[in-house]
Amino acid sequence: MINEKRNGHILELEIATNDLNTLDNQAFAALNKSLIAARDDDAVKAVVITGSGEKFFSNGFEPTMFIGKSFEEVCSLLEPAMDATSELLMFPKPVISFINGHCMGVGSVLAIFTDYRIMIDGKARFGFPESQIGINFPSVPGFILKELVGIRNARSILFSGRPMKAPEALELGVIDEAVAPEEAAKRVEKYCNQFKDMAMESVKGIKKSLIDYLRVPLEEMRKTDTEELARAVVSENGQEGMRSIVERRRPVFK
Repeated sequence: MINEKRNGHILELEIATNDLNTLDNQAFAALNKSLIAARDDDAVKAVVITGSGEKFFSNGFEPTMFIGKSFEEVCSLLEPAMDATSELLMFPKPVISFINGHCMGVGSVLAIFTDYRIMIDGKARFGFPESQIGINFPSVPGFILKELVGIRNARSILFSGRPMKAPEALELGVIDEAVAPEEAAKRVEKYCNQFKDMAMESVKGIKKSLIDYLRVPLEEMRKTDTEELARAVVSENGQEGMRSIVERRRPVFK
C-alpha cells in the first residue's frame, strides 16, 4: 500500500492503496513504519511522498472504514493516522510532497506537514473538504495551515472547503511550486539534491530549529484532536458525510 523506491540518497514513498489513493488505518500504519525506518537510515537524506498513477495524490480518508462505527472504534481507527502524521510533522530530515494529482482531506494534511510541496499544474486540485462533509478540522493541522497562509486565508480555505487549482494554492502559500507535468520530476529531484552533499548534522539541526516549537503543542493536542474528530465522524451529520462520499452525492445535513 506504501511503495518504497530508493534513488541514491532519496527515498520515495508512493501511496498506492486504490484508484483514489484513499488512506485507511492499515495504510497509515505502513506509512508510519516506512517513515521510522527512513528516520533511522543514515543513507536516506531526503524523502519524497507522492501518489501512484496520475489522478490522485490522495483523496483523503477511506470513508467506508468509518461508516456504522462506534466512537471507540473510530478513535482506534484514527490512532495509526495520528501516529503517522505526528511522525511526519516531526520528521528530522527534509520531506517533499510531489502532488501529482488530486490532494484532498487528510491527503492535504500529509502535504502541509512536509517541508516542500510541488504540485503539477493541470487538472489536480488541493483542498480541505471537511466543511462539505460535516466533520471538524483538527487543531494541529489547523495550526500548521495558519502558519503557512495566515489566519484570514486559512479561515477562507477551511470554511469554504473549496478545492484549489495549483496557481491559487501557490498564490496563497499552500504549495511551493506549480510545475508543468514534463518538468515535475526534475524539480522534485532538484529539491532533494540540495541535501545530497550536506552534512546531516546541519540538515537535522536546521530542521529541528524550524519544527521543535511544535513538539509540545503536538503532544498536548493529539488526544483532543483524535476524540473531537471521532465525535464528529460518528455524529449523524458526520455519518451522512461519509455515506455521501461513497455514494458520490451531495450530503443532506440536519
